[in-house]
Amino acid sequence: MHRHPSLVLAFLAPLLPLASCEAIGPAPVAELDLWTDAAAGTADATLAELCAEYWEASLRADPFRATALGDPRYHGDVPLTSQRARSERAAEYEALLTRARAIPPARLNEADALTWELLVGGLEQALEATRLGLEDWTVDPIEGPHVEVLNLARIQPHGTARERRQLVQRWRSLSSYVRQASINLEYGKVRGKVASRTAVNKVVEQLGRILDLDPFDSPLVAIATGGGTWIELPPNGNVAEIAHERLGDSRRQRQLRLLNLHLQDGERLVIGTRILLPAQDDPLDVVQRGEFLYAVLRAVEEELYPALAGYRDVLRDEILPVARGDDRPGLVGVADGEATYRALIRRHTSLPLDECDPREIHEFGLAEVARIRGEIAALGEKQFGTRDVGAIQELLRNSPELHFTSRDEVEGKAVEALFAARARMSEYFGRLPIAPCEVVRIAPYEERDTTIAYYDAPAADGSRPGRYYINTYAPETRPRYEAEVLAYHEAIPGHHLQLAIAQELEEVPLFRRHEGSTAFVEGWALYTERLCDEMGLYSTDLDRLGVLSFDAWRACRLVVDTGIHAFGWSRARAIEYLFQNTLLARNNVENEVDRYIAWPGQALAYKIGQREILALRDEAKRARGASFSYPEFHDRILENGALPLTALRGVMERWLAK
Repeated sequence: MHRHPSLVLAFLAPLLPLASCEAIGPAPVAELDLWTDAAAGTADATLAELCAEYWEASLRADPFRATALGDPRYHGDVPLTSQRARSERAAEYEALLTRARAIPPARLNEADALTWELLVGGLEQALEATRLGLEDWTVDPIEGPHVEVLNLARIQPHGTARERRQLVQRWRSLSSYVRQASINLEYGKVRGKVASRTAVNKVVEQLGRILDLDPFDSPLVAIATGGGTWIELPPNGNVAEIAHERLGDSRRQRQLRLLNLHLQDGERLVIGTRILLPAQDDPLDVVQRGEFLYAVLRAVEEELYPALAGYRDVLRDEILPVARGDDRPGLVGVADGEATYRALIRRHTSLPLDECDPREIHEFGLAEVARIRGEIAALGEKQFGTRDVGAIQELLRNSPELHFTSRDEVEGKAVEALFAARARMSEYFGRLPIAPCEVVRIAPYEERDTTIAYYDAPAADGSRPGRYYINTYAPETRPRYEAEVLAYHEAIPGHHLQLAIAQELEEVPLFRRHEGSTAFVEGWALYTERLCDEMGLYSTDLDRLGVLSFDAWRACRLVVDTGIHAFGWSRARAIEYLFQNTLLARNNVENEVDRYIAWPGQALAYKIGQREILALRDEAKRARGASFSYPEFHDRILENGALPLTALRGVMERWLAK
């Protein structure tokens, strides 16, 4: 979710090892056996082989994801997104799919039959994504390439010499990744497929802010400082004087020069620059740290910043003049837009194609919005003495005492909510995740234009916990009454509980632990928002109004997403509808609508997934009667990973039949 004018360094000799194109070297033996459980729990040998091959293919296709999962083999690589690379990837998936379809599912046991169904579905979806070619016309202010590359600093390992070489190799390759994104957009433009004007404008503005950031302040450089501190070196400054003042000995200027190899650039000394003071607990010696830091700084200044500037220029000069206008920003303004939208509905909801009718989804959304408005009116009368939804919205949006006053308050409430949720988990869930969850503030470079919160799953190797990222930007616009429901959705018992448990399912293949249906993942998190009221987790009726606001928000998504992409709604109409039918602040409403424009179909997954899980729970209650158990039901829902909704129906029906 992320983001610099280029400061070009003179090419200094001799070449430093980390700054060269030195090969990383063969992987240690331990890494060759990293995923021995890729086909865990699979009895059929042919199916097991395909599960392992599919897992490896998915890691090769997305090295960033491989790093996030803790696979050290790909720490130096970037995704290949050219037409040729995508075509080769599609051919690989097509071959795997042909082999999978050759397996008669009737010969498989029940567990293998489910794995086969998910493998075939995953390969079909991967091929569909290749056909859609979203890389050629999607511009995304939330998860675009400029955001992805900056977020790498959060997950990139650099503790060993090999990891540092991989980091430098990847940092140097980021420029080609960003340049390819520019090429892809120009390719899409020629074929009549372009992004929306608002999305392009937002990303151009984001790139401007990134490029205005001094490279010394970039998170991609900060990762190489070892905890040291940058200070200003004034024009024609004296390094010996800084060594005397800061380190207590002018003779330590040699140490500073070894640590700050960029000082060899005489022009920097003339105009002024930064100088890094070493951290006392730096695990590297001054030579190692200096070489690593210099290689990273050069990669960012000389290669990545110019690539980001080029990406900005292509967006501003080539794409913006022909971008989809705010009057019709949806897929109705894109070649083959109707078919593309239906395919994206299917991709995100996992519904059969005949259930992916935008009109039916739109009508379902309208009905849900009306129902929830009635609930808001009833609870508003209890809390404020009025059933007028507009008056309730006015009170909630414009009462300063109902909003946070500081970033610390926003973060503190998130921590408090998770503490409360942990205390009640065992009453409603049998299986609980081993991985912990921590609260983290969204970084300054992305907070202005991103959503109110999001979650990142733990590293598969346990090296990184699950992280609930909370947006503390403009705290006076962050309502107190939405803080609890937001925490429960994003962390516990929402995303963290479900995704961490999925990763820890040692009895199923790896692709089932780490991939899955958007409708399941988001539907589960939305389902838990109301479940938490049954668990007694909401403090006041104001917090329950926050629950209704969030539920209305997701219902509005059904109306707004289909309105934009199937029925030609303008951006302004979508913003006004969402503002009138939720309790969200206007800045959040605008970011949300821009998200729906950039991610067609994704916003539909929440309500549709929630509807399915609630229907299955009602069915289980009818079938089990007095013996119905929340922990048992939830364990059955979660024990197979994030299933497509059709597969989830089958699993739960078989469970109830038993």
